[in-house]
Amino acid sequence: MGNTTIEHLWNKLDPKTQEWLRANPGSVILPRSVTATLLQASDDPEALEEGIDQNGQLPLSARDQAFLKSMAVSPPVGHPVPPGSPSA
Repeated sequence: MGNTTIEHLWNKLDPKTQEWLRANPGSVILPRSVTATLLQASDDPEALEEGIDQNGQLPLSARDQAFLKSMAVSPPVGHPVPPGSPSA
């Protein structure tokens, strides 16, 4: 993925893609549809294209995998933790 990481693209991703990534934190390779969304969000799609396999899927770096796991356990933006709820 070059210098582009999902963390850098996160705020440019639509809520549906963010939710898919949150719901699949154990992914080690992204499907074509999610890869296409990342390419559209990237200011430097060529950096992403280097890592895309022949099937149009994108293997995730260890850094991206760690980021997705951390996002899976944090509340989504716009969905704050309700008062009185245990904090992480």
